[in-house]
Order: sequence, then structure tokens, then C-alpha cells
Amino acid sequence: MPLVFYYYPISQPSRAVYSLLLLGKVEHTSKIIDIGKKEQNSEEYKKINPAQAVPAIADGDFTLFESHAILRYIVGEYNLKSFYPQDPQQAGLIESYLDWHHTNTRKISGYLMKFYYGPMLFKLAVPEGKDEEFKDIQQVITFFEYVFLGQGKYKFIHNSNTVTIADLSAIEEILGLFTMNYDFDKSPILKKYVEAVLAHPEIRQANAPFFDLHKDPNLVLNDFIKQYIH
Repeated sequence: MPLVFYYYPISQPSRAVYSLLLLGKVEHTSKIIDIGKKEQNSEEYKKINPAQAVPAIADGDFTLFESHAILRYIVGEYNLKSFYPQDPQQAGLIESYLDWHHTNTRKISGYLMKFYYGPMLFKLAVPEGKDEEFKDIQQVITFFEYVFLGQGKYKFIHNSNTVTIADLSAIEEILGLFTMNYDFDKSPILKKYVEAVLAHPEIRQANAPFFDLHKDPNLVLNDFIKQYIH
């Protein structure tokens, strides 16, 4: 029986796992858990993921939730060595990013929900402090470029030769900047990184539903972002 992948197409962690499944050509069955319909709260899904979130997987009788745990499991179970370093020191560097990700890069999602998705999708009022809070996001971007991309010397996180699970997790948050019409010309190191990761058609495929959200002709997007949307 192939692995069963439970996900929501717009969810950043879901897209990270989906990217790995496609890149690794892992046989699987996909099942959408519609967050908008609160399907994650069903009794059936709670048996798969007691935390009632996405993504999750079922591999035979084995179930697992939390995206980084799932990414590590898929790499090990399906022998996808190129996505996770075999050298202990390089693996440690990748793990350092994955830990840092939760309280730093993930801030982009929180910012988007507060100032973009909330007002757009749930008709919530736009709160004050948008520009002030974005300064924190910019600090995250600067640190990411300086440390994890080696001030532009590294193509992928911590100078890996190919994309690793760290990149698959990071890119999904960074793509949130598309929604803000972020000017990537102001962050050329980040721009080059996005280009390198999105050069993989499997990653673009995993993000197709997210890109589709930005096809509204009334949405203002710069040319760099448009090349991936249209």
C-alpha cells in the first residue's frame, strides 16, 4: 500500500512535504484535508493526527505528523539521501536551520495571516502596525541571507550541492513574500535563492495552487513574481 499524504494545498508545511514526494518520486496517495471546512477536526482525521493540523502521513499502520518529522522520515524510509546530508557536521547545519525556521522564517506566515489573508479571506479589519511589524520580517530575511546563504556565496542553505529538506521548508515561507508583492531586487541574494529553488519543476508543481491564488488581474505583482504566477 502506498504512503497516504494528508494535506491542504495552500499550507506551507504541506507544500514542503509534497515537494519532497514529487522530487523523490515517492509513490503515494494524496488526500486533501479542507481547513476551510474544518475537516481537520473530524474524528477520523484525529486518529491520523491528534494535533488536528496538516500535513500528516500514513505509511501502512504507521502515522506521523509535523512536517519536519515527516520530511526526515521520507528521506530515511525511501532512501532519498541527496535531500539530507550524510556527513554529521553538514547534517547538523541543516538541523540548525530547521530548528531556527519555527520561530523565525515562519513569522512570514503569521504576518501574512494578520495583514493579508485575514482581511482578504475572512473580511477581518487590517490592524495597525503593518509597516512596523514588517521590519521584523526584513530582519529575518537579512539573517537568512547572511548566515544560511553565506552572504550570497551559497546556492542552497549551508552550501549544500542540491536542495535539502531545509530548502524545501524555507522556500514555502519565502514564497509568502509573493503575496506582499515584495521587491526582490532589494534582496538580490534572496532573489537568486528563489530562482535556484524554483528551477525545480516539481517544486513549482507543488506550489501551483498557491500560485493560482495570485492570478487575480486586480492583484499588483512585479515582473519577477509574475514569471512564476502566469
